Amino acid sequence: MYLEDIKSIDSQNMWEFLNTFPDQWKKAMESTKDIELNIDRERISKICLVGMGGSAIGADLLRSFCYHNSPYPMQVVRHYEIPQWVDENTLFIACSFSGNTEETLTALTTACEEGAQTLAVTSGGELMVKAAKEEFDYIKIPGGMPPRTALGYSFVPLYRIFQYLGLVEERDGALKDTARFLTEQNDLFSDPGDNEALNLAEEINDTLPIIYSDSIMMEPVNLRWRNQFAENAKTLAYGNSLPEMNHNEIVGWERIVHLTGRLSVILLIDREDNPRVQRRMEIVEELVEDQTASLHILKTRGQTRLTRMFSLIQLADWTSFYLAIVNDVDPTPVTKIDLLKSKLAEA
Repeated sequence: MYLEDIKSIDSQNMWEFLNTFPDQWKKAMESTKDIELNIDRERISKICLVGMGGSAIGADLLRSFCYHNSPYPMQVVRHYEIPQWVDENTLFIACSFSGNTEETLTALTTACEEGAQTLAVTSGGELMVKAAKEEFDYIKIPGGMPPRTALGYSFVPLYRIFQYLGLVEERDGALKDTARFLTEQNDLFSDPGDNEALNLAEEINDTLPIIYSDSIMMEPVNLRWRNQFAENAKTLAYGNSLPEMNHNEIVGWERIVHLTGRLSVILLIDREDNPRVQRRMEIVEELVEDQTASLHILKTRGQTRLTRMFSLIQLADWTSFYLAIVNDVDPTPVTKIDLLKSKLAEA
């Protein structure tokens, strides 16, 4: 495969968005290094983050990243409605890349009515207008790209917010290490001649990808894989997490004769996964391997937890991109989402 072949299909240059992701990460680091907020830390007893689609995945990653060290309960809401427990002791963070996501704006309005401390991460739109009008903190990020390609701009500001609040143990070194790693790995993935992401895309082509992972740190990484297959490659993907799927879904593999040769399994593994979950993953591999078209064990790379999370996210982004290209599919347009939004606007 040659870059010219890619450009003939990739009309809106998704390749460039992926190729410049390490630069985006560095820019986000620089623009947020001196962040100052008006948040009263003494009031916080719980945290609620709200967002949809590509705007919410950064919140999911941060929630999982802080799973073992946050003293506050945290929830990521993907809905118009917020939990009843949101009150004046809640830190409420609205994440909307465009600033016009109706679910996020509706949820934020309710949170403000309940007296929550609010802040926003957005490129503009109604959300920024609301932040300026009601005088709560916001972090402005660059716009002009599909939200799913702006994960650096969406995640790093949230990471900085949690640093500011003392909820992130790893300091700037983790961000810098991740930037270096993403740059090095990107040099490999962006070579269309031969690379791991392209090879994986070709091996799972014409199958339904099923992604399994641990349910703590790797859960949002699992979700990212599924979402990127859907939006970039325009193909369905399915996923579940361990240990829960061992108590139900694993039995469903008994009657899949009609799907023989049509399922590919991808196991996402991190060295800090619970030891019993690691053993469960090995057993799942043994139980399903003979019934799959292909089975792939993908282990995180890098030293810090942050780097390891994003090592497989970057692989997901490039794999889904190449899966689109090998099927002559333009990865950027999301026609059905646009159609859905237009119909909602008519209501």
